[in-house]
Amino acid sequence: MLKHFAKIPAWLRLWLIIGLVTALLLCWKAGTVASGDQVITYTASAENFPNPERGFYIQRAPIWRNGERIPLESNDLLQARSQGITMVRTYYLLEPYRDQALPQTVLEYLQADFATARSAGMKIVLRFAYNFGIGEPDAPLERVLQHIDQLTPVLRDNADVIAFMEAGFIGAWGEWHNSTNALIGSTGINDSTRAITNRLLAALPPTRAIAVRTPRYKQQLTNDTNPLTAPEAYRNTLKARLGAHNDCLLASRDDWGTYWPADDQTIAQQKNFLHQDNLFVPQGGETCNDDEEAQPYIGCANALNELALIRWSTINSDYHPGVLQRWRDEGCYDEIARRLGYRLRLLDAAIPRQATIGAPFSITVRMINEGFARPYNPRQLELVLRHTASGAVYRLPMTNGDVRLLLPAPNETKSLTLTAPLPSHLAAGSYEVLLNLPDPAPTLNTRPEYSIRLANEGVWEAHTGYNHLLATVTLHHRWFLPLIGR
Repeated sequence: MLKHFAKIPAWLRLWLIIGLVTALLLCWKAGTVASGDQVITYTASAENFPNPERGFYIQRAPIWRNGERIPLESNDLLQARSQGITMVRTYYLLEPYRDQALPQTVLEYLQADFATARSAGMKIVLRFAYNFGIGEPDAPLERVLQHIDQLTPVLRDNADVIAFMEAGFIGAWGEWHNSTNALIGSTGINDSTRAITNRLLAALPPTRAIAVRTPRYKQQLTNDTNPLTAPEAYRNTLKARLGAHNDCLLASRDDWGTYWPADDQTIAQQKNFLHQDNLFVPQGGETCNDDEEAQPYIGCANALNELALIRWSTINSDYHPGVLQRWRDEGCYDEIARRLGYRLRLLDAAIPRQATIGAPFSITVRMINEGFARPYNPRQLELVLRHTASGAVYRLPMTNGDVRLLLPAPNETKSLTLTAPLPSHLAAGSYEVLLNLPDPAPTLNTRPEYSIRLANEGVWEAHTGYNHLLATVTLHHRWFLPLIGR
């Protein structure tokens, strides 16, 4: 064979040798990519760090009695962020405007407050009300609808920094009871309630939820006692866009009328409804009572069980001070702060050591959700490759389904296989592999304050909002066998 090989022209022998070496290298390379994954195990973090749309919130009243203007202040919000808080509930009291249209100054006030929240990296839980106590008047239906229509452009323009909106407008404190204009009935919703709810949903984009005060109000509005399921979630329907807020958490056996009628079976049924429904919609609110009636319920053991059962995402950090102090005294306050909403933690990842430019790139990560809930607003999921020499960054979006359903539910461990094609224009070389969970809003998409931080040591990059997977991959251009015999 060697004797015959010697008779082949030198140039052809060279091509044959190159082709043979190339083929051997390709076989070796294919084996390396298939069997050469690096497996990284991640260390858990016990830190309570800020994450968007979850955790304790602060409450502010930018428009108060007699139209007093108390604007949101950037320094105040930044101070809250430094304490791990990313949300502010803004309580706008429209008391002076029960009998008139909103003046342009109110809309300008709102616009300024949204801008302040955005600059500080915060999101808003929004509420409007016409009074601050039982027996005080609300507004007639026509006035409420007029005000919502006036607010609509401002709400839509600033929906990026609205976490969700509490239904408000009706009755005492905007909590949907004791309406002086019959905007809600003594046993539940009526035509006026429906009209206000529908107008509020139309005022916000389909990606934002309206939180109502009790589970029975949602069931009455939807004419459905069944909670949301995954196929029903995240759609522009009444059922999918109504969340919950409870402003008397643990105040009594029935949370002061939150669960009604107050028999054991009904209370259990309504809590089980929220347990399933709140997998997909926000649950917020506050505690309100620490007297004798609340004492059996506000202790840490019961509070942790209740927060997990109902899947709470956010709670007032200022009220009720007696309840919050008891949580501190009994040692569960920090755990509650960490677990409100989602808390996503990496367990391990399998990442190729090498990959081919122009071909699919795939990694597998295992993740657990140690929080009470999961993200309720839209979220993006990206693999990020960063060239170790040039620093060039390439964001590779994942498009296989709604990210909120891909991520693990509370107490769930999930294996995620993330695949993206590597663009042909990438330069060959070594790349760091990172994970990014940014806000999809164009105004916030590159703001690290609005990206999700994973609960691991040594992975978070505060200046980018990326989570470093502590691995690199070497990218090669596609190899081509020489054309022989043509």
